[in-house]
Amino acid sequence: MKRRVVITGIGLVTPSGIGKKQFWSSIKENQLNIDKITRFNTDKFPVKLAAEVKNFNVEEYVPRRLKIKTDRFTHYALGASKLALNDSLLELDKVDPFKVGVFFGNNSGGWDICERGFYEYYSQGPLMVNPWQATAWFPTAPQGYVTISNGIKGYSKSFISDRASGASAMYFATRSIEMGHNDIVLAGGTEAPITAFGINCYYGTGDLSSIEDPKNAYKPFSHKNTGLVLGEGSTVLILEEMEHAIKRDAQIYGEILGSTASKNNDNHNNSHTYLKNLKSTLEKSELAASEIDLIFPEGSGLNVTDTLELEALNELFKKDNSHLPLSIPKSNYGHLYGASFSTEIACGLLSIQNKQMPPFFRLSGILNNNINPIIGVENKETQNFLVNSIARDGVNISMVIKKVI
Repeated sequence: MKRRVVITGIGLVTPSGIGKKQFWSSIKENQLNIDKITRFNTDKFPVKLAAEVKNFNVEEYVPRRLKIKTDRFTHYALGASKLALNDSLLELDKVDPFKVGVFFGNNSGGWDICERGFYEYYSQGPLMVNPWQATAWFPTAPQGYVTISNGIKGYSKSFISDRASGASAMYFATRSIEMGHNDIVLAGGTEAPITAFGINCYYGTGDLSSIEDPKNAYKPFSHKNTGLVLGEGSTVLILEEMEHAIKRDAQIYGEILGSTASKNNDNHNNSHTYLKNLKSTLEKSELAASEIDLIFPEGSGLNVTDTLELEALNELFKKDNSHLPLSIPKSNYGHLYGASFSTEIACGLLSIQNKQMPPFFRLSGILNNNINPIIGVENKETQNFLVNSIARDGVNISMVIKKVI
């Protein structure tokens, strides 16, 4: 019998706030946290905007000696992990360390420490390069350092899968508990790509918007969409086997009812693949399409992907699409790639906890090119939600999470 998986802790380090209180306050007020890049001079760059994490005091989460050995994206992961563990009231020294895992998604590695290393090498010579650079930039570094720092010894993995990096981590973290490999998993992801080299690499994919107006730069599902705006940060969730959580009287935010991962064989996305993935997730969740309260779509801001995702959603909910709420909070805090999926799950869970819908628009509004989000405080409470992730290489991951009554 498949074991049930619940979420018992939330840790957030995002452009929309640090910790769940700050984050939810920003989300419900529909605050825009995309702005001009401050990390480097953008005069010669076609991209001027990003969503940066503000007021993150690294010393609160990372020991000084570890700080110099690691990159910003690891600092964010260590911070989010600490916040998640504190939120869950989980004491790792009282559980079997071999039944605790860490599953993180990351797409870009640690470029901040790399760029500093390049500068040191060419301006001061090889003896001045940080000796920890080789391990600090690697995409698996956050998983490794969170594991070591917390004495975790269980089945763990890192995932690189474009926009679906964090979704892949969440999917396989859930599977590891369902199959009995782990009782607890720190799952989510982290990114810190806002550097001169990092932005340039992402721009080369053709995915980034070059619009200079923060209010219009990232417009998913709009006829004015021009691409996405990069964000940074980390969101870590504590996944736990349900009986394990109940025995320690843990707060349960929600249960993962079902999830599906698929990939197109020809590496090209199409609406049929999206639709099949969504249907499979609903079947596993034992929910009808009409029972879904809220959807967090990929919303890449890219015309091809947006069109295909919209076609799939419209087909799935064609019997009654006028009342279907869709929320794309990333349009305010940027696309977080490895941290995107877990951040949207956190948004859904906090919506359930606070009995308030996040800003949303109707599917019918998208079809009519009218996507101005509204605050859904007057609408019914969220009982469940679906999160969708789509990568450029054809990876599709969907997950349904429900309030535990």
